[in-house]
Amino acid sequence: MNIEQLEHIVEVAKGKSITKAAETLHITQSGISQSISALENELGIQLFNRSRNGALPTEDGKKIIIKAHEILNSVQELREGAKEEQNTITGELRLVGLPGVMATLVKTATQLKRKYPNLSVDINEKGSFEIMEDYQERRIDAGFIAMSDKLLQQSIGLSFEPVIKGKMVLCVGRKSPLAQKKTITPQELKKQTFVLYKDDYVKSFIRDFSNVFGDVEVLFSTNNGDAITMALTEGVAVTIGHDYSFAHHPLVLSGDLITLEVENFSDHLVYFGWLKHSNMPLSHITNEAIKKFNQDLFMNYLY
Repeated sequence: MNIEQLEHIVEVAKGKSITKAAETLHITQSGISQSISALENELGIQLFNRSRNGALPTEDGKKIIIKAHEILNSVQELREGAKEEQNTITGELRLVGLPGVMATLVKTATQLKRKYPNLSVDINEKGSFEIMEDYQERRIDAGFIAMSDKLLQQSIGLSFEPVIKGKMVLCVGRKSPLAQKKTITPQELKKQTFVLYKDDYVKSFIRDFSNVFGDVEVLFSTNNGDAITMALTEGVAVTIGHDYSFAHHPLVLSGDLITLEVENFSDHLVYFGWLKHSNMPLSHITNEAIKKFNQDLFMNYLY
């Protein structure tokens, strides 16, 4: 039994005709007949007496149709209540993510705005530690960051919910001599000139690498993704970042930027996920935003 079957029997009863019900509901007469027959078989009773003059409810059918009408009214009330609640959700939802997830944040914001027209959604891109600071100061409602166990231990008052796992990779422009390679050794990496995104996880990687292999040359650090992209495409520098940040970058997909794995160095596993306050539940709308974001993120990461 389903809502459509209940709608069918109520409409047939109104007009005492399968033909009229089919016209009203914009489906075929055979479709309605099959729907009613299936419901009759399920209930074990005959709902209508069919003849050339139309379809008249049986005594048992009248009782079922009255119940069906009550159920449909209740369903309509639920639908109207849900629609009313959507229109009454107001305020501002502030989401921030690290570089590479802005496309997913945009999709999430678009879906929420369509569902809740009166909701104001603000999205931004920042480095992981800057996001953590904003979250601790209650300047944002949710922050998607990259984190390791080592860095997480420094985060007092926050917990972390991993969503996917990744790693640090090198990214170069196609003009770079490294563009034809799949991997790079630490010794080769040491000779490169870097441009770096201002993210504490990137800093952590460079610090650990320098402690083992010596200092590297950094041309500049910035939180401007376009500046880094320009340096890479011109072939003047390389950069280090999270693999997910590059995975769906348009220039990586087009072949203008290339990613390489670093050989014989610690994996530097990266966990991507959401910040949480240890003793403070998230709001309903924030939870819904995170759920939608995670669904899209998984699809992007898999494909």
